[in-house]
Amino acid sequence: MIPGDLQLDTPALEPCSDSSTGPESAEIVWMLRRAERRLTEIFNEECRAVGLRDVRDTLVLGVARQADRQSQTEMTKTLGIDKSTLGLILDRLESHGWLVREAHPENRKLRIPRTTPEGSAKLDEANIRGRDTVRRALDGLPQDEMAAFRSTLWQVARIPRADAVPE
Repeated sequence: MIPGDLQLDTPALEPCSDSSTGPESAEIVWMLRRAERRLTEIFNEECRAVGLRDVRDTLVLGVARQADRQSQTEMTKTLGIDKSTLGLILDRLESHGWLVREAHPENRKLRIPRTTPEGSAKLDEANIRGRDTVRRALDGLPQDEMAAFRSTLWQVARIPRADAVPE
C-alpha cells in the first residue's frame, strides 16, 4: 500500500464509510479529514524540499508577511495553532533567519512576527512547488468538477462558527 492510501474496507472504518456503496455513504467530516490529510502530506513534501518543516511554516510565514501585522496571540486564532506550537514554529523560523519578532509599537510586551526577505522567498518557493504538486495530483478531475469542488469547499470554509458574534 502506498503511504497515504487507505483500505476503506477495514472493519474499524465501517462507521465512517461503507465501501460497498462508495462515497455516497461516507461521513462528510471523515472524507474532508482524509482529503485534507492527503493533500497536506503532498504539500509537506514540497515544504521539506525547500527547507521548511511543513505547511504550518508556510501559514505562519504568510500571516507574518501580511500588511496588517498580527501579534503572536492573534496568530494563534487566525491559524488555529495553539500558543506553544506556534512558539516552537516561530523559534525555528527565526533561527533560520526567515522571521523576526519585533516589539509592538504601542505595547512593548506584545511581539509581532515579521517575515524577512529570505523568509518571503522561501515561502514563495514552497507555495509554488506545493500548488504545482497538488494541482498535478488533482489533474484527473474535469475542470467543471474542480470548479464545483473549490466552490463547495469555499462555502463550507465560510460556515460561521456556532459561537461567532453576528456582524
